[in-house]
Amino acid sequence: MWVDDVDAVHQRCLEQGIEIAWPPTDMPWGVREMHVRHPDGHVLRIGRGIGPS
Repeated sequence: MWVDDVDAVHQRCLEQGIEIAWPPTDMPWGVREMHVRHPDGHVLRIGRGIGPS
């Protein structure tokens, strides 16, 4: 799922008690992403494209 601000989504998930499976991380393939675990066990990837540093 693409979002405008991964860190804001992360903060909102923490406030709502949603399980974070992987915290926001800049990946080498140019995406900042995090993973959350849905109560049914599925893991959802939330990310946004990032430009070169």
